[in-house]
Amino acid sequence: MKRIAGIALSVALLLVAVLAVAEGTPSWMPEWDRDADVVVVGFGPAGAMAAKAAKENGASTIIVEKASKEFAGGSAPSSMGFIKPYTVDEIFASAEGRLTQDEAQKLFDKENELLNWLTDNGLKITNSTSEGYGMGFYKAVVANIEAMGIEVLYETPAVKLISDPQTKEVFGVQCTQADGSDLFVRANKGVILCTGGYAANKDLMTRFHFADMIDYALAGAPTQTGDGLLMALEAGAALDGVSNQQIEWYGYSYKKASDEMGTAILHMAPSLGPDSRIFVNTKGERFMDEEMYIVHSKCQMPFLAYDGTFPIYNGYFNLPMYVIFDEAMFEAGPIGPRDYWCGYASMYNLYNWSEDNQAELEKGWFVKADTIEELVEKLAAQSGNEPIDVENLKKTIETYNAGCAETNDAFGRSEFYLDPIGEGPYYAAQILPTMVYTIGGLQGGPNGETLDWQGNPIPRLYHAGDVGQPTKILIAALQGALALGDTAGTACSQLESH
Repeated sequence: MKRIAGIALSVALLLVAVLAVAEGTPSWMPEWDRDADVVVVGFGPAGAMAAKAAKENGASTIIVEKASKEFAGGSAPSSMGFIKPYTVDEIFASAEGRLTQDEAQKLFDKENELLNWLTDNGLKITNSTSEGYGMGFYKAVVANIEAMGIEVLYETPAVKLISDPQTKEVFGVQCTQADGSDLFVRANKGVILCTGGYAANKDLMTRFHFADMIDYALAGAPTQTGDGLLMALEAGAALDGVSNQQIEWYGYSYKKASDEMGTAILHMAPSLGPDSRIFVNTKGERFMDEEMYIVHSKCQMPFLAYDGTFPIYNGYFNLPMYVIFDEAMFEAGPIGPRDYWCGYASMYNLYNWSEDNQAELEKGWFVKADTIEELVEKLAAQSGNEPIDVENLKKTIETYNAGCAETNDAFGRSEFYLDPIGEGPYYAAQILPTMVYTIGGLQGGPNGETLDWQGNPIPRLYHAGDVGQPTKILIAALQGALALGDTAGTACSQLESH
């Protein structure tokens, strides 16, 4: 009996131990491979400053980055590295109620503090532009983070937040390593999402912005697929500022070239030559001032005019859009980005346009013809779209040329850019509206907290940068990403550990 009683007691103790372990380790909690006080997801300027602030506050820090070291940085390396001296009032006005005046002042002060830190440690800025443009700016950021000894796990995209399904408290992230295996990284204090926007995710662009998807090109980083946004939404986060005003446009790109290269190949007028070109729709009609500066513009874009009719481009009646130009413009210089200082293709040396445009003509990126009739026929064959209305196009060119002669353009184009389209040969290509990044996304609190749909912070989840900006553009610039990252890193690192 004693022996049976002893066995029973042992079994009971074992069951108690098993239950204790089970209670201490919920079924949703993984076996952790790594841990740090603060885990930063994304190594752009915002992620870099979040990690810097956490480290300086005594928190151990790991950055997990989706891209390889060569291609990391999000949209910052693709930018021109522009640093504009914004005022507090501009930051406050741009937030449209999402920031108080005091919060705008704090961001302004933090922007200048961090810019001074970078310029004291290698970054050079001349006439508001970083030396080496966006790539130079980002390299300075990386050098300083590496000097601090902060660990960066490249080619390690985060795919899921690990959080308590009841309380929503975040405990860490699940990542995928380069060999395809999982890596679970525990965050003792919290996770900061700095993954950028979703401009490269056409599904999200359709859901958030366009009634039916249009073609567009992306001049920013292809890693902008909304990873952090989607992970946070799964964890209960709320959206904010998702509107067409949160799209950062950047001119136009050649469709065929961009499709082949997998990134935007920009259409540009020669810097020193005649601007003898027009943009037309399938009807052969102009619809805008071709010199309209759309970079960072928040107006309603003419190429997005929409009436809901079908079937042509699902109601976008100015799409597809084409550029038509003459021999004088072709011979005046590169009509694409040569030795350029902005855009993913240029900053990563993926493509440099030829000096005389011949290489691109031979690639079939645009077409050439002696007559308008032949031009329309070749363009339809190259693009796969229905032909442009030939007679309307002829009338459009006549009207445009008459406006050039009278220095009075129907769409208000400046006389400085009014160069008539001459006799053939003619050139044409389908062009795409081009963007660099999105700003809207996650709803945040003043310290970078990620909020749920009731306006409550999701425990231990923060964000910074384009994954969810509190303004339309002004602090979405590089210095704003720095300040927001620092703010989130400081707040997260001051939490008590789990």
